[in-house]
Amino acid sequence: MPLTRSTRSAVLLLIATFVLGAAAGVAGAALFGPSDQGGHRRPDPDRYRKRLTQELKLTPAQQDSVRAILKLHKASVDSAWADAGNRIETLRTVIRSEISQQLTPDQQRKYALMNQRNDSLRRQAEK
Repeated sequence: MPLTRSTRSAVLLLIATFVLGAAAGVAGAALFGPSDQGGHRRPDPDRYRKRLTQELKLTPAQQDSVRAILKLHKASVDSAWADAGNRIETLRTVIRSEISQQLTPDQQRKYALMNQRNDSLRRQAEK
């Protein structure tokens, strides 16, 4: 059975969301350590510095330099994380809307409840 254009678009957006989320997770884990169970963790510059200190055997002077570098770029990193979160949330809204359009009214109600439940779980995991 061939996919309709809107179904194909929804599938592509879902795949793009997964790829973007996976890339962000890998990048975040590489820079700042593993994420929590909810998959969300804001960067912790001090933990990153400690990891570098341990793995690279940084001297106290190098630790001070790394601390200063991370402090210098903290606002930019925070802004980038916030922007990524906003972009993902916008994409999530688009995907949900397009999926909802493919459902019957009863399925749409169930889908809305499912999304509310998932959103609540995600907010709890982020705390």
